[in-house]
Amino acid sequence: MILAPGVEFFEADHKYFYKGKQLSGVTGLISKKLGLKMPQEFLAEHQEEGIHVHKAVQRWIETGSSGSVHPGVQWLVDTFITDGNMLHSEVLVSDFKQYASAIDIVHERQDGTLDIYDIKKGVFKRDYVTWQLSIYKYMAEKAGKIVRDCVCICLRDKEYYPIFPKAAGDVEKLLYGTTP
Repeated sequence: MILAPGVEFFEADHKYFYKGKQLSGVTGLISKKLGLKMPQEFLAEHQEEGIHVHKAVQRWIETGSSGSVHPGVQWLVDTFITDGNMLHSEVLVSDFKQYASAIDIVHERQDGTLDIYDIKKGVFKRDYVTWQLSIYKYMAEKAGKIVRDCVCICLRDKEYYPIFPKAAGDVEKLLYGTTP
């Protein structure tokens, strides 16, 4: 599934580009809005496990086998219901001007609508995830899709949490300071 044609993600540097211009991710923007500060040592310690979890889920979607013994990944594989609909992983979204990011899981329904999921392996911060999924919904809808549901998958809690996204105007205010 392509929602941001032409946007490239370079995983080693965790950088996004569109037509040679570097775009910003959204995590720093959200953290700044919410006043969140994560110590660098905390981020480094949890980054490796997070990469493993996301890669295992991506492998499961692409091949049917996660290749992971991580208990959260196993729970997700055992409980996620596709109802014959298509799953996509690491789907890029962008405004093509300033921002880009990747949606962890896109559940494409037979009617063409989308459910979008963000995976959290640790503490579930509702405000943070609400902004994150609201931005993803906004960008997916700018790409012409209809987003039906937004959900956080918390592997630590082994729970699916529905997220009620912010209005498009609120997202635009966060992204651009005003309506673009």
